[in-house]
Amino acid sequence: MEPISRRSFIAGVCAVVALSGSELPAAANTAVKKLPGGRISVNLKAVPALAKVGGAAKIGSVKGVPVAIARIGTSKYIAFNLLCPHQGVPVVRNEKGWICNAHSSEFEADGDLVLGPATTGLARVPIKVSRNVATLG
Repeated sequence: MEPISRRSFIAGVCAVVALSGSELPAAANTAVKKLPGGRISVNLKAVPALAKVGGAAKIGSVKGVPVAIARIGTSKYIAFNLLCPHQGVPVVRNEKGWICNAHSSEFEADGDLVLGPATTGLARVPIKVSRNVATLG
């Protein structure tokens, strides 16, 4: 058996973490519906993490890119891409916000940059909210 390289090991760990961490609980998955053109709709009331201002949750994928929604006001939400702008590694949720396990870039719950090596926050994704349903993409 050939020994595994450090790079392959770290990439594998990042993939496992990215696929596990901050997903919606199984009960909330019915809150997300796929729409034509790679867009999604989300019943915001069915996502427990968005019940309070400051909450955020990974929602799914828009056109193949993992996305999250953050509640930034009483009735104001933003959506953002969960790929680190430094090298495109998926970020994962932690107690303070989001972190890239590849190089430790840190982001606020709303995707704003806290600590590099990334030089920008997480890219925004178009979102429209009407009657507690968000449409992303």
